Amino acid sequence: MTESSGQNGPVGGGRPLRRDAALNRERILHAAREVFGRQGLGVTLDDVARHAGVGVGTLYRRFPTKESLIRALFEEDLRIRQESAENALAHPDPWQGLVDFLTEMTADLAENRGLHEVLMLGEHTSEPIETARGGMLPFLEALIHRAQESGDLRPEVTASDIPVIQHMLYAAAQFTRGRQPEIWRRYLDVLLNGLRRRPDNPALTTPSLSDETVERAMGIVRPAP
Repeated sequence: MTESSGQNGPVGGGRPLRRDAALNRERILHAAREVFGRQGLGVTLDDVARHAGVGVGTLYRRFPTKESLIRALFEEDLRIRQESAENALAHPDPWQGLVDFLTEMTADLAENRGLHEVLMLGEHTSEPIETARGGMLPFLEALIHRAQESGDLRPEVTASDIPVIQHMLYAAAQFTRGRQPEIWRRYLDVLLNGLRRRPDNPALTTPSLSDETVERAMGIVRPAP
C-alpha cells in the first residue's frame, strides 16, 4: 500500500498524515497491541510489521524505533489507568471505589502482557510513561486513605501493597496458560476478604514494603532534585 492519497488529522502536532498513511499507522498500532499483549515487549518490529500486513519500511517510517511504538501505544493506556483512579476516588462508597479500581486494573494487566511489563516492570520506559507511572502513587494513597477512614479497609494496608497484589493476581492469570484466564477474579475475592476490616482480624505480622523498595522493583526512576 502506498502512502499517497487523501489527508487525515495531524499526529503528534506534525503535518496531517495522508489517509492511507494514517490507516497504516492505525493498522500498526492495532497489530502491536495484539502482539505485545500476547507475547510481551520482547518481540521485534519485524514481528509487528508481519502481523500488521505492512512492509517493514512502512512501519519504520511511522515508528523509527521500538521505543517510539511502545510510547505511542501505552501512554494512552496509562492515561486510562489514571482516569480509572480518579473515578474510583469519586465513587460515593470508598470501599467499592477501591474494589472497582483493583478489578479494572487487574483485568487490563491479566490480558495484556506488554502493559504489565510497561506499568509494573518499567521495561522500555520513556519520560511521559515514567511520569504517569510515578504519578499513580498519590492516587493509590488517596484510595487507601478513604477506605480506611470509612472503616472498610484494615489499617495496616499501604499504597505499596497494591503493586505487589497486582503482581500476585497477574501471576494467577498466567498460571493456567490461557485455559482459565478469568481465574484471577477468584483470587481477587480472596485478597479482598483479607483486606476488609473486621473486628476479628488478626494483626498482620509482616510490615509492608517501603515505597522506595517497590519503586526500585518496578524500575521507577525519580528525577534528581
